[in-house]
Amino acid sequence: MTELSSSYLEKGLTLAQYQANLRKYGFNEIPSKKEFTALKIFVSQFTSFLIIVLIVAGSVSIFLGELIDGFAIFAIVIINSIIGFIQEYKAENAVAALKKMVVQTAIVVRNGEEKEVAIKELVPEDLILISEGEKMPADCQILEAFSLKADESMLTGESVPVNKELGDGRQGKLFKGTIVTTGRAKAKVYATGINTEFGKIIDLVSKQEKSRSPLTIQLDTLGKKIALVTLILIAILFILGYLRGIDVVEMLLTAVALGVSAIPEGMPIIVTLTLALGVQVMARKKAITRKMNSIETLGATTVICSDKTGTLTLNEMTVKKVDTPDGNKEIPGVGYKFNEKVTLNKPAEKKLLEICENCNNSFVDKNIIGDPTEIALKVLARKGNFSKNYKELDENVFTSERKMMSSLHKVNKGKEIYAKGAFEEILKHCTYILKNGKVVKLTALDKKTYNKIAEKHAKEAMRVLGFAYKPFKNKFDEKNLIFVGLVGMIDPPRKTVPASIKIAQDAGIKVKIITGDNAVTARAVGEIVGLKIQNIALGEDIDKLNDRDLKKLIEVTDIFARTKPQHKYRIVDILQRNNQIVAVTGDGVNDAPAIKHADVGIAMGIKGTEASKEVADIVLKDDNFSTIVTTIEEGRRIYRNILAFIKYMLSANFITIVVVGLLTILGYPLPILALQILWLNIATDSLPALALGQSRGSPEIMQEKPHRKNENIFKKFLGFIIVAMILQTAANLLIYFYGIGLDQNAGINTEDLTIASYARSLVFTQTVIFELFFAFVCKEEKSITLRSLGSNKALILAVLVSFILQLGMIYLPFMQTIFKTVPLGLKEWGIIILLASTAFIVPMVTNFTKDIFSNGRRKNLEKI
Repeated sequence: MTELSSSYLEKGLTLAQYQANLRKYGFNEIPSKKEFTALKIFVSQFTSFLIIVLIVAGSVSIFLGELIDGFAIFAIVIINSIIGFIQEYKAENAVAALKKMVVQTAIVVRNGEEKEVAIKELVPEDLILISEGEKMPADCQILEAFSLKADESMLTGESVPVNKELGDGRQGKLFKGTIVTTGRAKAKVYATGINTEFGKIIDLVSKQEKSRSPLTIQLDTLGKKIALVTLILIAILFILGYLRGIDVVEMLLTAVALGVSAIPEGMPIIVTLTLALGVQVMARKKAITRKMNSIETLGATTVICSDKTGTLTLNEMTVKKVDTPDGNKEIPGVGYKFNEKVTLNKPAEKKLLEICENCNNSFVDKNIIGDPTEIALKVLARKGNFSKNYKELDENVFTSERKMMSSLHKVNKGKEIYAKGAFEEILKHCTYILKNGKVVKLTALDKKTYNKIAEKHAKEAMRVLGFAYKPFKNKFDEKNLIFVGLVGMIDPPRKTVPASIKIAQDAGIKVKIITGDNAVTARAVGEIVGLKIQNIALGEDIDKLNDRDLKKLIEVTDIFARTKPQHKYRIVDILQRNNQIVAVTGDGVNDAPAIKHADVGIAMGIKGTEASKEVADIVLKDDNFSTIVTTIEEGRRIYRNILAFIKYMLSANFITIVVVGLLTILGYPLPILALQILWLNIATDSLPALALGQSRGSPEIMQEKPHRKNENIFKKFLGFIIVAMILQTAANLLIYFYGIGLDQNAGINTEDLTIASYARSLVFTQTVIFELFFAFVCKEEKSITLRSLGSNKALILAVLVSFILQLGMIYLPFMQTIFKTVPLGLKEWGIIILLASTAFIVPMVTNFTKDIFSNGRRKNLEKI
């Protein structure tokens, strides 16, 4: 398209032209390399040192004629690898799915209609409309621009926003991936996908490292430390066994099996899988998690700094009052329908409708697109039977600092400047007023009258906007405007918010409203949603205070009104410096710094700009405060589940090493064989650990205080782990010596590792049952009840499957041959169940010892 016809500027591409360009250029997307493949993941299961040693040991066993042992080792290695593959493959797929959750859209003009489409569907020569805060979907030539600036730092490295205007050079273009920081524009797409400037450097961008959560990193580090300790221990055990004359191959297999069992190499994968699956659950609850790390922080949140409009309210603005010098009118109807009409034909009323219609960037036609406040004003114009569009010549865009916008239009044979914005801001710029069709001086009495009206509307939880105009003379400015009236619009509070605020407060989370609206409206909304308001502060109050005094103010303040973006950032920063974990909501480009700085940044999915979504951890699909509270609850559930299986794996995995090491040092026969240890790793570590990650949340989870951020999980569980190890070790020793007696009575030589033994069968089975019971203990943390036992059906199923498989180990003849087990009688099962049940008293013993140490420490401090 060499020339831009007026028809194109109004209507964009026709449907036929769009389809032709789509066939020619393809979708607007950049091909990405798949970071993982099924084959790569499967092969990686066989690359760990211990697995390689097992494969070698299995091969040696076959070579020496021990075919059953050799093939059994290979079978267990394959089963273990399949389980690891399934876990890791699911985790990778779940993480990959997260990237597809947030779909960026653009407003395009086609066939004369404005509509919102996925950026994937844009083609060269498409006509698009761009607003402040949007991330550019393609490379574009600017056709119209109003106060336009863009952040091109991702391409140029220059952090200062660049002025954009009409022209053929770089200044007249907008590039894919850059962010519009100020203004709006109409532009023609000239390059998409790989042909954009961004597409040309994609190889550099795609080499970024994959993000890992702090918990995963902590577990990875912990796992390496455990691996080092384990390798040292099994080396010592191997040497001790060799010196005692235990068969070298069997002792090597036992040492390696102990290493495989004790080293929790699968923990980071299960953490990733649990987080990723949790993120998908959160998505179904209308919260898109862009950064999995945020889930760990959600449960630690202590303060929510919430926007008002659209978060606590429905974001469905409706004008209910119109007040002009010509009179006051009640406006019928709710929402964006304009079938109910109202007579507004007096001079000031008509001028107000002209401003509503023209000083406005929303679209109200077949498709309704734009800011809810601006849509409500256009709906008011339609209700008043006014829909005449005047050609716009220039615009001073709305910003959160100015709190108003103005636009210059060609009206009939002349030009006029229209302005709208926060009532008090508009009034500041007015010198005249339109009364009875005449422009007269705005008096102090006029200001007092309209201030009273505005305050009355604000107390009724209405947002109040003022309107003004003036004829254009020589300069487009906002001085000496003519006041024509104000409107009061209602955005009803969401019905679910009061209950959600109470839930948050019961969970130890403070809720603070930070809004650009005036204090009276903010208080009215706050009271409706059930916020207990101690104090309200204004943005101008914040400017007057140093950090120390502001900290004191924040502690006693529930609502911050008439704030600017820098105020929001400063409030968040001081809260964080006061050791608070802060979740922040926002929607505009100016909210982005506070959202990024927050511990959990939350952007609005409906009214939010791409700039705010880009830096957010979480994007709400419904812009609803209640979804934030639901998200925190879900975050707590996920975090607790992760802690449950970490505690389970760390506690259970080391017990066998302790028992084998202790008995080897004391000169007794091995209490468990290599194949039995390897089976333990499959039966107890895989299914129950995965099921723990899917547990439902406790009904009391939102009645507990937030956990500390980045807490040291190993220190947190150390006492619990030690108690579990002592109880299980004692149980294993008791049943081992009981089994030795049975072996002696049956004439079984326990020293002979090639024959089945009561002692080893009992230790093997008792360890499995203890760990299956222990899974329920790790899930609950507190006392076990029948209700809590039945709350995780996946865990019950996993435990039942593992138990049935263990029965097969004991009673199926071919399994008896492979795993050297003997069938157990009812008496033996009774003892096993009794000793394994000590798992249920681990929390009680842990808490009892904690109390003793705490009391002892307190008494020592008192003596000092």
